[in-house]
Amino acid sequence: ALGAALQVFTEKTGRRPQWEMLHAYWGAEYDNEEIQRALQECPAISYHLSDNIFAETAQLLAEDKIVGWFQGRFEVGPRALGNRSILANPANPDMKDLINKKVKGREPWRPFAPSILAEEIGRYIDDPVPSRFMILAFQTRPETMDEIVSAVHVDGTCRPQTVHQETNPRYWELIKAFKERTGIPAVLNTSFNVDSQPIVNTPAEAIDTFLNSGLDILAIGDFIATKNK
Repeated sequence: ALGAALQVFTEKTGRRPQWEMLHAYWGAEYDNEEIQRALQECPAISYHLSDNIFAETAQLLAEDKIVGWFQGRFEVGPRALGNRSILANPANPDMKDLINKKVKGREPWRPFAPSILAEEIGRYIDDPVPSRFMILAFQTRPETMDEIVSAVHVDGTCRPQTVHQETNPRYWELIKAFKERTGIPAVLNTSFNVDSQPIVNTPAEAIDTFLNSGLDILAIGDFIATKNK
């Protein structure tokens, strides 16, 4: 439909549209009040309102927790770009296998990807360009590969997302907080879903996936949720 509209525009005006897509956050959004209502309906979890969701989540990631991260508007397209994501410590060499075993159930050869602060992308790849949508592959620099080892493919390539403060300030703040604790300006990012299921959209879907997978933590809006034992 979008392509057809652009074609008509070109035919009618003789001009090609000049527009650069800077983000894919066009879907539904839920505020803390809506999120809390969903949390209250689930007796299997405990939750609290975080004083600083970025610092608290970053510390949990640094402790090798696997976190479901549910923030802001749902991403349009096939990639989770920091609003409906499963996040983890990219420096833990066992994390890829751990996520596959506990959460994703994917084939072991399928790589995960790193989300990297845009201003730090040159730390991991040579001749970097913005890669906002996790669709470009680059050769990873050997001297820093160990910092994102669980998000690098077996051939030494990675498919990064550059995270820009102006288009996703909450995700940028989280990665910045993780860097402050670990020295690493990146996190492992994969889509917030389990095998054969779509990416979660609503708070209820996020809670259901959290409870029925091996996720350790759910960071949803400004709330931190854990499973009752």
